[in-house]
Amino acid sequence: MTDRTYKVFAAMDHLVEHQIASGLSLGIFDTEYQYKRPESAAAGGKLWWDPTELSADGDELMARMDFPLLSVALAYDGFSPFDTSRIAPVAQALPDFAESLHALEARDGRDPAGWKPTGPRQVLMRNATATKLDEGGKGLMRHLAHRIMRQAAEDGFRGIQIEGYHDSVTAGWSNPPLPFRGRLCRASMRGLGGGG
Repeated sequence: MTDRTYKVFAAMDHLVEHQIASGLSLGIFDTEYQYKRPESAAAGGKLWWDPTELSADGDELMARMDFPLLSVALAYDGFSPFDTSRIAPVAQALPDFAESLHALEARDGRDPAGWKPTGPRQVLMRNATATKLDEGGKGLMRHLAHRIMRQAAEDGFRGIQIEGYHDSVTAGWSNPPLPFRGRLCRASMRGLGGGG
């Protein structure tokens, strides 16, 4: 599991960089965070993982995350997709994830013309969300989701597309605050290891 974590982390560079560069991603930062090491403070935060140390467990990996980011919601403009040639490492590191995305697309009964973008600032693609494990259960993901909904509306987007693999993500996006509305396009992911 630790080896896979390192591989997935390394494979996600393009996905994360593309979404940060879009200017459409948001994060929640602890403004009173106390750094564990001076080198981390000098860099504005640092990850102290060693990909050769396969014996590290989840608690050890968490302890080596020395930065003030508590929760992140990554997004990009659907009219400016990822460079697909740079996504192959993600599929190699997480083959079930790639398979589940193809299955969701194949089982989506919506007419693509009704939701796929034909130009910029039409459909916001919400691609990843994560909250530090020890910060879970505080509503940070929901807060970011609602903020992104408001920001997307202000920016003129007509919709947001998100694939939810965790029940709390699906619940948060399926029941947005007014005036927004969520539409769940459920696709069974039995046998693929995903939510839907």
